[in-house]
Amino acid sequence: MSNWVDVTTVSNNNSIFNNTKTHEDKSILGKDDFLRILVTQLAHQDPSSPLQDKDFIAQMATFSSLEQMTNLNTAFGKFARSQINQYTAAIGKEISWIPDGAKSPVTGVVNGVSSQDGNYFYLVGDTKVPSYQVTEIKEVTPESK
Repeated sequence: MSNWVDVTTVSNNNSIFNNTKTHEDKSILGKDDFLRILVTQLAHQDPSSPLQDKDFIAQMATFSSLEQMTNLNTAFGKFARSQINQYTAAIGKEISWIPDGAKSPVTGVVNGVSSQDGNYFYLVGDTKVPSYQVTEIKEVTPESK
């Protein structure tokens, strides 16, 4: 006999699964869902054949891995947002850059930012300026117009 509970049966009969997630959210399981399933499984296990220690430890290890991945994704998302914020702060400012193969810098006012394959570009008119080419960023002054 299996120690596993049929989650579809339990979820239909147990109010612990009644929540206000959208249909799209319900198709993705998170750490809260995993804990609900684990608690439901423990509450409905067969008393004559309880969950084995090794099964419980394996499930807790899985939960721990899931939580660490979730935390890593959250941290990475914050890092990516802070990076784009760094670049968007230059919109409306004058930048100077040295294009590949050029000897003297070019200047222009940033009117946007784009990202491609993890690289950021300042948009100056129709020109995409790679961030690594930028040598100066400054406020636009009446003299620089």
